[in-house]
Amino acid sequence: MPSRRHHKPSSPTTPPASNRSAQNAGGPTRDPAEMFAAALRESEQRDKAKRDSEQVNKDAEAKRVADADALKNALVDARRELDRAIAAVRAAKQSGRSTVEADAVWKAAKARVIELETGERPTWAPTPAAEPDPEPDPEPDPEPDPEPDLEQIDESTGATDEPGSTSPDE
Repeated sequence: MPSRRHHKPSSPTTPPASNRSAQNAGGPTRDPAEMFAAALRESEQRDKAKRDSEQVNKDAEAKRVADADALKNALVDARRELDRAIAAVRAAKQSGRSTVEADAVWKAAKARVIELETGERPTWAPTPAAEPDPEPDPEPDPEPDPEPDLEQIDESTGATDEPGSTSPDE
């Protein structure tokens, strides 16, 4: 039986040096240190982008958890308020008083619970009372009040005769 050995070709598998220099002639030759530095910078940029993305995701998750906790606490408070309103309506009915105010409080409390559970305010819900805007501070007087004359001070009480002043005892 003939031998099944394959003979290696006599030509070398690596291209001759003249061919290698022709392949590199198409682009500038780069120093291996520069290539390593560039690869390192790219790797650092990818790692930084990954860390930033993870931080954004972590912050979003923390915000979502905080919002869920706030909603849960608001719902618990609203249900407590609804229970108080129900008790107030029952007490008003038992005592024979008018239940109009208690019913209005119950209606508002029930609307709040439904709003927190469904995310939509019921159409029958009373409009929430708008909080009054805080009044702007009156502008301070550019000139301070003149000090009272010593002659106007009542020696027995220490009070002045000026309006709006009070005695030290008050």
